[in-house]
Amino acid sequence: MFLRTTKVKRLGGSVDEYIRLVESDWNAGRPRHRVICNLGRKEVLAPHADALLRLLQGKDKSPAARPEVAAVGAWDWGVMLVARHFWQQLGVQEIIDSLTKKRGLGRELADRALALVANRLCEPSSEHGMARWLETDFVCDRWGRRWLPEWREESERLSSQRPRVRVKDRQLRQWYRTLDQMLVHKKQIEKELFLRLRNLFSLNVDLVFYDLTSTYFEGHGPGGLALHGHSRDGKPRNRQVLVGLVMIEGWPIAHHVLAGNLRDSTTVAEVLADLQARFGLRRVVFVGDRGMVTSSNLDWLRAKEQGYVVGLKRRRQPEILRYLEAATGAWLECPAGISAGEKSPVPKTLVQEVASGKTGVRVFVVHSEERLE
Repeated sequence: MFLRTTKVKRLGGSVDEYIRLVESDWNAGRPRHRVICNLGRKEVLAPHADALLRLLQGKDKSPAARPEVAAVGAWDWGVMLVARHFWQQLGVQEIIDSLTKKRGLGRELADRALALVANRLCEPSSEHGMARWLETDFVCDRWGRRWLPEWREESERLSSQRPRVRVKDRQLRQWYRTLDQMLVHKKQIEKELFLRLRNLFSLNVDLVFYDLTSTYFEGHGPGGLALHGHSRDGKPRNRQVLVGLVMIEGWPIAHHVLAGNLRDSTTVAEVLADLQARFGLRRVVFVGDRGMVTSSNLDWLRAKEQGYVVGLKRRRQPEILRYLEAATGAWLECPAGISAGEKSPVPKTLVQEVASGKTGVRVFVVHSEERLE
């Protein structure tokens, strides 16, 4: 066996050298070389070259003479490997590369975006908190170059106007800029990804689920979007934005960031119009909760010949009591969901249809043991 040096040229002209352990034997009268393992980069192995050579030559076999071997570092890599696999299989890397190539941004944007996604998957944090994750996980670009946190000197941090920020501004701005650059391509990325998902999983694009949540700011937030409204976080004094998510068969295909003072029901028309214009969905069955229901929204959906499944508000709705009183027929048990534990029974959900009294409108009364409890 012997050591072989392999040179790899990187983008930008730099050259990395890697050391490989190679086995040589004779096969049909000719030498054949087989790589046993890749030992790593030459500059990392250089301090251990003498000890490694003695081990390969079979010298220093006595325990007393054997060089001490210690681990210099160990990092988690599994999450990044899995995330990159799906990132490539779903075509996200290819989509971003093709879009950014037109703007001359290179391929680094897709790699930085993947690092942000992987961080949200395993250690959700801000871009500032992400630096701690970079120390424990092996997070790299597609060429294997690792991202390491860049910490500010203690004296520099304490004397600055932001002493709580421990990461160098240059690195923080790099991660923040990633989101800004991705936002420019948001609509195209969502569209291209939807087309791939639709073909890959044969999605039934007739049934569209839509819901909203809110998230608040400690400061002023972005102008025109960060406004006071109904806070789902119990922070009515904080400015907020609404985040709407559109899903098809469990896959998120689009999201919308909306002004924080909007009512849920006022966003429906805009979201459906976007589905038609961007994704080519001409007729969908819209699924939303009671916050989406207004008479004008239902009239608009019917006028656009769209279907809908929505919850009805019980307050100040006299026909709701009539529907409940009409539920005297046989109940149909819905398929069970997932129980909280192996021995705990799954709460039952029963449903029956009652006459609506309106042409083209069907009404179902639902009895939920979970809600009743």
